[in-house]
Amino acid sequence: MSAIRDRVLPLRKETLQDGVFRRLCELILEGGIAPAQSITVASLANAFEVSPMPVREALTRLTEAGALTVISGRTIGIPQLTRERLDDLRNVRLEVESAAVRWATARSSKAFLTDLAQPLDRLRQAERTNDPELYIAANYDFHFRIYRQAGSPILLGMIEKLWLQISPYFHLLRETGNFRISNTWHQALHDALGRGDADAATAALVADIDGAYAVLCDAI
Repeated sequence: MSAIRDRVLPLRKETLQDGVFRRLCELILEGGIAPAQSITVASLANAFEVSPMPVREALTRLTEAGALTVISGRTIGIPQLTRERLDDLRNVRLEVESAAVRWATARSSKAFLTDLAQPLDRLRQAERTNDPELYIAANYDFHFRIYRQAGSPILLGMIEKLWLQISPYFHLLRETGNFRISNTWHQALHDALGRGDADAATAALVADIDGAYAVLCDAI
């Protein structure tokens, strides 16, 4: 029995660490941390109602992944976006997310399209109200419902790592009219998935990525 306890206790600790890491990933992906905004271990530990240790470990993992950076002392924030890094993220996103869209098109169904309409409605609402946090959260939800439909956990993990590095900068799109333009491509992507047209779906995705890229190039 003691041998079993020895095996279970580390698992519980690991589960807590992974849980904090996932919650931090969701916070970033859903627009909860914007560029120039700083956070601390203490504030996150208090918000998550955990000890500082799993928060520190999660922040270390996200810093190593390029999603966060140490600003000063115990303060963490979003790294500065350089043109070189933005170019790299764009180029890799075009490759891997296009593959996911093609695979999702082949697996599209009526139930999937009905499900996908929900975040699309929230994207339109965010456009009307000019709400960046709602937009970023709905944008993440819309795209990742498509990427999950591709049926590849490995590809999905690759895309998430890219989005952890780029999604906070979507806050910078607020005043540019990109919400409206991007939603045009979101609708086109939804429609192409409904027709089973992988080429049109991929073209809509590429236009969406490139539209945000062009705005961010001017913003940095």
